[in-house]
Amino acid sequence: MTPAAAAARQAVQTRNATEEAILAAARSALHEVGYESVTMDAIAKRAFVSRTAVYFYFPNKRAVIDRLIQQAFSEMYLAASPYLDGDGDPRRELRLGLARVVSVVSRDAGVLLLAAQLAGARGEHLPDEWAPYIMRFAERAQARIARDQARGIAPDDISPRISAQALLAMVENHIVRELVLSPGDATESIRVLAELWWRAVYSRPGDVAASVASAS
Repeated sequence: MTPAAAAARQAVQTRNATEEAILAAARSALHEVGYESVTMDAIAKRAFVSRTAVYFYFPNKRAVIDRLIQQAFSEMYLAASPYLDGDGDPRRELRLGLARVVSVVSRDAGVLLLAAQLAGARGEHLPDEWAPYIMRFAERAQARIARDQARGIAPDDISPRISAQALLAMVENHIVRELVLSPGDATESIRVLAELWWRAVYSRPGDVAASVASAS
């Protein structure tokens, strides 16, 4: 396991069952009644813990949201690990990793949208404080592309850094617009996004020509 994956796994893990119960209760309350109606007392009741216990872990409900966001991004990173930290068939690992990421996003879409609103984000712009999470994806995707270029399974005539940044922007934009803001067909999105990534990084001119000829 890479250091980044180990850090992500540690971030997902809560300190104990009490903290996990509080986070689960908060996620449920946010889904049912919305942020404005949620109180720390209500979270405590749902979690079957004392009000003091909730405040021991979180000073206010915004801190609870921030922890849920940290957990969501860490789980997304772990979900993407088949590709980001893998060394097998990139086409298969891309689709597997992307499917798992979409599953996490679908579960936490409400929390992600709420956090974006609380951070003052507008439209499709992601909050600036999410940058470290996004950068971790970019760094690991860049490293995977560079490894596969060194192994000779990807052409080495394109920059791993630019490729990773551009392709992640494509995936991020589509997921936000088509699966979070207006839920669509996740299965088809996963297939197309994974295939676009694979073709951009791994296909060679001859592969594209053969694919076009076959389709014709």
